[in-house]
Amino acid sequence: MLEKLQQQFSLRDQKMLALLVIVLVVYMLYLLTLRPLLATNARLRLQNDAAHNSLAAVTQMAAQLGQLQRAGAQTSGSGENLTQLIDRTVAAQQLRMSRFQPGAGGDAQVRLDSVAFDQLLRWLNELESQHGVTVRELVVAPGSAPGLVNVSVRLYRA
Repeated sequence: MLEKLQQQFSLRDQKMLALLVIVLVVYMLYLLTLRPLLATNARLRLQNDAAHNSLAAVTQMAAQLGQLQRAGAQTSGSGENLTQLIDRTVAAQQLRMSRFQPGAGGDAQVRLDSVAFDQLLRWLNELESQHGVTVRELVVAPGSAPGLVNVSVRLYRA
């Protein structure tokens, strides 16, 4: 059969056919191997970039957390317990405590009646940002006059 093909086609046609077969084989190799590899490579590069960005963000957040923990340790290292701290800061903010109940787990329940809302927020911000106190529960109800609120708050200090 090969002899018949050789007789049927001229030498020029045979060379062109051989060249076409080689080109087709190379193209098929490209389609079946190289192209999927290039697509996978591009996808993996994108995933690698995303992982790198995530790592950078986590590293930055870890550094911020470390700074905040060091700052919290410096401010909370005064030797003052939660009861003393609440008592002092309530007086400094000129708030009136109507009830104080310390808890067994290092927390305290505080009730404030008829306090200005913005004054309450300043006090809670001071406790959290300067003294490392966390608000666990907060219940705010309208007070007796506009702008005044009745508050029950559970505070915790690690």
